Amino acid sequence: MRILQLLNRVPWPLFDGGSVGYYNFIKGYAEAGCEVTVLAMNTSRHNVSELPKELTNIATWHLVEVDNRINPLDAFLNLFSSQSYNIQRFESAAFDEKLKFVLNQQTFDVVVFESLFVMPYYETVAIQTNALTVLRQHNVEHIIWNTLANRTNSLVKKWYLKLLAARLQTYEQQALNKVDALTTLTVHDKQTLIELGCTKPIHVTPLAVSMSEELPKNENLTVFHIGSMEWMPNTDGIRWFINEVWPKVISTIPTAQLHLAGRGIDGVLTSDTKNNILVDGEVADAATYMNEHGIMIVPLFSGSGIRVKILEGMAAGKAIVSTSLGAQGIEYTHNKNILIADTTESFAHAVIDLLQSPQKVGLLGDAGKLLVSKTYSYEKVIGDVIDFYRIQIQNKVKDV
Repeated sequence: MRILQLLNRVPWPLFDGGSVGYYNFIKGYAEAGCEVTVLAMNTSRHNVSELPKELTNIATWHLVEVDNRINPLDAFLNLFSSQSYNIQRFESAAFDEKLKFVLNQQTFDVVVFESLFVMPYYETVAIQTNALTVLRQHNVEHIIWNTLANRTNSLVKKWYLKLLAARLQTYEQQALNKVDALTTLTVHDKQTLIELGCTKPIHVTPLAVSMSEELPKNENLTVFHIGSMEWMPNTDGIRWFINEVWPKVISTIPTAQLHLAGRGIDGVLTSDTKNNILVDGEVADAATYMNEHGIMIVPLFSGSGIRVKILEGMAAGKAIVSTSLGAQGIEYTHNKNILIADTTESFAHAVIDLLQSPQKVGLLGDAGKLLVSKTYSYEKVIGDVIDFYRIQIQNKVKDV
C-alpha cells in the first residue's frame, strides 16, 4: 500500500505527544510493508534543520518551510472575516505547490490528512488523485478551545476563545464529509463527529506505542510531568496542579519533589526550590527522564483524543495519576492500572497515597504495562487501520 501523509509539523525530536503520535504511525506503516511518503510543514515552532536517520529510514520526506507563528496584525485583521485563524495559520502557497509536485510524481492508494490543520489542501488532492482520502482526527479541535474559554476568568479572553472555537467548529463540520473516511483516537470522539453531522465511515484507531526498552529499575518516588507547554491544555493543567494540588502534597510530605519537563516549559514556568518544584526544561530522552522518576501526573481539563504520554508512561511501567479527561479513550481500570482524580482533594490524595506506598506504585506500573502490550501495540493498531483502508478502497472502487 502506497501512503501519502500530510503533516502540519515535522515529528522530531520526539519530545511531545504530538511528535510521538505521528512518528509511531509512520514507523508502523513502514514496518507493515507500506511505502510511505510524508509531506510536512517545517514550521517556525517545530523546525528541523536536518532529518535524522530515524525518519529517513522509514519514509520518503518532503519538507516545506512554513511560518505559522501567531501574528498580532493577522490575528486582528482576521476578526473582520469569517475564517478560522487556527486554520489560516497553516495555509501556504508553497506547501500547496509542493503537494501538486508530489502527486504528479507518484501514485498513491491512500492520502492521510494528519489533523484538521492540513485540510485546506483537500481540494488539491481531490483534483489530482483518485486515492482514498482519510482525515485522521487526533482531537475534536473546537471542543478544546471551548473548554479553555469556559475555564478562563478574563471576559475579553473568554470572548476571543469562544470566537476561535465557533469558527473552528464551522470549519470542522464542513471538513468532515469531504474526505472518504475518518479515523479517531477514541469511541467518544467518533460519537462526537457523528453528532456534528459526519456521515462518512469512521474507524477508531488508538495510538500505537512500542514497549519501552527495559531500563534498570529506579526507586526514586519523585512526582513528574512531561509534555509540551506549547499546547494550552498542558499549561492550564500544570498551573492548576502547582497552585491547587501541590501545596496540599508538600504540607503532608514536605520532602516530596515535583519535576517538570517539556518543549517550551522554560518560557512558562520556573523552578521554585522553596516548594520543591524543579523545571528541567526540554529533555533529550523522554524514556530516560521517565525512568528517573516514579509517579507521573496528567492533570488535563480540556482536549480530546488519547494522551500518548499516558500510554508511553504505562509502557515504561510508571504509576500514573490523571484526570478522567486526561485518560479519556484509554481502556483503563481505576485503581488497577491508573489512578483517576478530578478534584483538588482527590488528586492530592492520590499523589500522597502513592508517595507513601512504594508497593502500590509498582503494582500500578506493572498493570499499566500489561494493558499497553495487549491493546496498544504496533501490530494490532496498525494492522487494524490498514485493513480499514483496504475495505474503504474497495468500496470507493465499487462506487466509481
